[in-house]
Amino acid sequence: MFNISVDEYFYPSKKAEKSTVRRQIDSSLDLLTDNELKIIQGTIDGILNSRENKK
Repeated sequence: MFNISVDEYFYPSKKAEKSTVRRQIDSSLDLLTDNELKIIQGTIDGILNSRENKK
């Protein structure tokens, strides 16, 4: 219902398949149109390019 994983709280040493934040983002992305997803993809690309330029 809330798209959270309690495993990361009960088993903090175990790496979760997907974190709570990632699950929440996945759920939100399902609500967007293809045009809105293009905006998100552009934002992601900008972040990754910025990260590469800092190296």
